[in-house]
Amino acid sequence: MSRRRLALVAALLLGAVGTAGAQAPGQRQLAARALDLERSGNYAGAVNAYRALLAEEPGQTGALLGLERSLTALSRLPEMLTDLGPVLQQDSVSGVVYGIAVRILVASGDRDSTASLVERWAASEPESESPWQEWGMAAVARQDFETGRLAFALGRERLGGSALSVELAQLASIEGNYPVAVREWIVTLDRLPSYRAGAVAMLGQAAHDRRPDVLRTLSDARSPVAERLAGLLTARWGDPLGGLTRLTAALPGEREERRAELEAFLAEIAGLPLTGGRLAEARVHEALAGLVAPGDAGRHWLEAAQAYSESGDSPSARRMLGRLTAATEVPREVAGSAALALVGVLVDEGKLAEAEAQFADLREMLSTEERERLGRRIATGWLRAGELERAAVLAEADSSLEGYDMAGRIRLYHGDLLGAADLLRIAGPYTGTRQEANTRLVYLALLQVIARDSVPGLGEALYQLERRDSLVAGHHLGRVADRLPVEEGGAELLLLAGRILAEQGQVDAAEPLLVRAAATNAPAAAAAAALELARLEVASGRAAAGRDRLENLILAWPTSAVTPEARRLLDQLRGGVPGGR
Repeated sequence: MSRRRLALVAALLLGAVGTAGAQAPGQRQLAARALDLERSGNYAGAVNAYRALLAEEPGQTGALLGLERSLTALSRLPEMLTDLGPVLQQDSVSGVVYGIAVRILVASGDRDSTASLVERWAASEPESESPWQEWGMAAVARQDFETGRLAFALGRERLGGSALSVELAQLASIEGNYPVAVREWIVTLDRLPSYRAGAVAMLGQAAHDRRPDVLRTLSDARSPVAERLAGLLTARWGDPLGGLTRLTAALPGEREERRAELEAFLAEIAGLPLTGGRLAEARVHEALAGLVAPGDAGRHWLEAAQAYSESGDSPSARRMLGRLTAATEVPREVAGSAALALVGVLVDEGKLAEAEAQFADLREMLSTEERERLGRRIATGWLRAGELERAAVLAEADSSLEGYDMAGRIRLYHGDLLGAADLLRIAGPYTGTRQEANTRLVYLALLQVIARDSVPGLGEALYQLERRDSLVAGHHLGRVADRLPVEEGGAELLLLAGRILAEQGQVDAAEPLLVRAAATNAPAAAAAAALELARLEVASGRAAAGRDRLENLILAWPTSAVTPEARRLLDQLRGGVPGGR
């Protein structure tokens, strides 16, 4: 070490820094310029500006910190020893300046001088962890884990007790020394529960083969804090129900502490694609409902009900919703959501009579929109259960566009084709989901072509489609098509029946129907049927036949709505089939 540097180190160890006074206007301008240069990335210029400021006011803390940042960016921090020289002639040294000096000496690699300076700092603040923290963290930041461990250990020895447990825990976690890390995290959480998330995050990074050791060490500690930490880690590592069991067994007795622990667990597992995760969330929400004010419990009951339902535990979902709808302190909007959810669960379970009875009891707490939406859901359940009349009663009470759509479909299933068409037209082209809108347009197009009051068997066949018995519906529609002239809906029914059967994998039954539809003189149905046949032929390995059919379709029906799709498919075949023209 040079004589000049030795003198500067001595000054660091023996000197002191005073508190700077108020800045004069010129100094404020110089400070602003230095900061602007630093922010713009002109670190060399910032260094000069900060030094000019320190020449006028040696103890200016902001200038010292700015100079440290700028020199660090230039990888020239050790040269700041020179800049600290004048500061060290003052009467006292602040913790900020001690920290800067420690970081400079660590950057210079001078462990002995750093240790001496830390001792001086510690002597001025005998109960503070800061000197040892600053030394250890500066060393760790430079990947010098040995020096960092030494600094924290010396601080623990000097201060005793649980001093520097956070730093020791973090360093041990980084190094993969999990026995030490677990021990120090437990010590930390005993006095500083707010570090829970940090402990879980750092221990949670343990390699898969090290995780059993971490959990075993936590179990061996035999403390509630360790068990709660083990519960969080168990959940993070893929077993949320097992983690919840461990956590619950070790919850503290005080109400607010229990609530904090459960909320931390919920935050840990929320949104993670874990097996059993939704069930664990449901149980946590149920527990939290008993730990909050009555007016706040409703939200947790509702969340629990939804999570129970999604996890397949419908009885528990009903139990939560029952509590919620019976509570008097629950806000109206929460109660309304609960009513919707409860009736929905009952419908999904096929308990339609119970759902309708619950609906009647709850309808007063629902808005008009909620009542109509819930009524349609129950009506859909009755439809699919084969109870057209019960569905019709609910649909007729619904004045929304969705209600007209449902009422129209029910009329259609009853065989009233003209009445169905009127109601479906009122529903319009955009009401409901995309699938519902598409189905309505298909029905309207079919009814427009048929133009009759009724067609025996048509309503029954379409009702089978509503009840999701597509195979029966396809065969039934094929038979109904035989009773209609092709120009009065026969071709359209052949096309619809062929599509339905093809979607069910009944290609042998679908193809004859589509061939018949394609041979008719009904332009829209014939072109669409030809396209469906070409797709079936390509999918079954008959690419050449499919290509020929597409070419004929384009020539025969150049203005059809399906011709652009036929061209795209033909282009794909020509690019992928050997010998394609």
